[in-house]
Amino acid sequence: MHGVKLSRGENAAVTASTVAVTLTWGSQCDVDPQALLLAENGKIRTNDDFVFYNAADHPSGAVSLTESGAGRAVLTVSLASVETAVSRIVVSASVDEGSFRDVRDLTLTVQDGSDALISFEVDQPEAVTAIVLGEFYRRNGTWKFRAVGQGWANGLRGLAEEFGVEVDDPPANPPPVGSPVPAPNGAAPQPSPARMEPGWYPELAGSGQLRWWNGTGWTDDTRQLIPSDPALCERCGRERRIPRFGSPPPCRWCESDVNRFMETWRSQAWRVLTESGPRDSGWEELWVALRFERIHEASGREALRPLAIAYLERVVAFAFADDEIEADELGDFERAVADLQAAIDLGAAQRRVDELRQRMLRGRSLTQVRAGELPRIQRSNLHLEADETLYVDVNASQIKYLASGPRHNSGRLIGSSKKLRFIGAGAGTELPWSKIVSITSEYGNVIVSATTARGGGTYGVPDPEYVAAVLEGALRIAKRLVLAPGHRDTRSIPPDVKSEVWQRDGGRCCQCGDAHYLEFDHVIPLSRGGATSVGNLQILCRRCNLEKGARI
Repeated sequence: MHGVKLSRGENAAVTASTVAVTLTWGSQCDVDPQALLLAENGKIRTNDDFVFYNAADHPSGAVSLTESGAGRAVLTVSLASVETAVSRIVVSASVDEGSFRDVRDLTLTVQDGSDALISFEVDQPEAVTAIVLGEFYRRNGTWKFRAVGQGWANGLRGLAEEFGVEVDDPPANPPPVGSPVPAPNGAAPQPSPARMEPGWYPELAGSGQLRWWNGTGWTDDTRQLIPSDPALCERCGRERRIPRFGSPPPCRWCESDVNRFMETWRSQAWRVLTESGPRDSGWEELWVALRFERIHEASGREALRPLAIAYLERVVAFAFADDEIEADELGDFERAVADLQAAIDLGAAQRRVDELRQRMLRGRSLTQVRAGELPRIQRSNLHLEADETLYVDVNASQIKYLASGPRHNSGRLIGSSKKLRFIGAGAGTELPWSKIVSITSEYGNVIVSATTARGGGTYGVPDPEYVAAVLEGALRIAKRLVLAPGHRDTRSIPPDVKSEVWQRDGGRCCQCGDAHYLEFDHVIPLSRGGATSVGNLQILCRRCNLEKGARI
């Protein structure tokens, strides 16, 4: 049994109650696996929730490191024994020498006995010493596994501290690989042959100075070495008043400078996200800039969380601009979530991420229906021809717009492989697909355009998006208009137009200013000849978009 092969960001259900997470690799590097059992807040509850080579068994018995050797390591996970307070189990790994760029053929396999349920080939082109491989998480009472494959720039220590592990030994700004070698005569320290990350490193012992290493050489930038003292600002060294109760307040000397810097830093972060995404080299440069200003990375992660959600909202809105969600767009969304989760820990924003994921999954499902993957239903009280297949049968209200106002005629809307029917209280209508021009969902209704006056019109139905998608798929099949994979229809909005409209409207609804469930709306609808242009597009939230439809 080969199981499901996942790519980064993809997930699959775990059907076994106890599994073995097996890591294999082909190089001579020593790879150490870890597991972190996280609560709803994205942190471990105590250090007992961190399973690694020095603490190989979790007290609950749910996770154990059962094997660790050359080219192979095994974590045993009993999902049935995981405490209810644990919502996720993150599986990570680290190397003491070199980086994961040197580790060849690294593969994670989730096994049930000898059967492989899930496999994930980890491709890590970056020189990182720690990596989040994947995670088990609960969803609707069942367990799933998501492939992550995200490198951690700050090594195992930074990864562990991000998830709440208390590390005993003090960090003293050590380089991730090697260490600076002091030079004689009070000169700046010289780099070791091993790679060092950009940062502040001590000069000669007793000098009381730090010097900046930019990743390739020493610069002329120096800073004061601040002793570890809660009464001193760790950034500037000035004294700060410690309240009798509670944590130390921000340094009044640094607060305004830090706030000004962070305002610019957030703008740069947003530009990196929207122009190239969280995998670009500019992303790492953001964290280097924080280190240079001696601002804790936790402040950066806190500042980035709302930006990360705004970025994911943008990704989803851009994907829905043409009402089609392709498999690659869903994959791009999942990769963006995995990258952001590994970099900053989305934490309390996870619920919003799940809502966006559900919207993308529904959009993908509707796209597949429009492409011809239609449901087939049975109705014993409906007479069909021998070769006729029923696709949809729902309660509907036919809406006719009169001078005195809209008039509603209740009935049933029925779509099959042969025709579209409306059965109402009065005379019904029946149209073969050859007489139908288009079927769309606009502003909470299904719009049927036909070559004859009788049969077309507006219908109010439950879940109009789904009903319109099924009928549109049936129409495409009947007229042999099903799009080939990867092709777009005429509703597609060019990327540069989407970016300009989003920038102009500030990524918020033009009507109410909401930043959730955003959609690109044609001011003059497409069905009425509206153009797909910057001047005829606007950003609306779903609620305002539906209210607009009621006024048209």
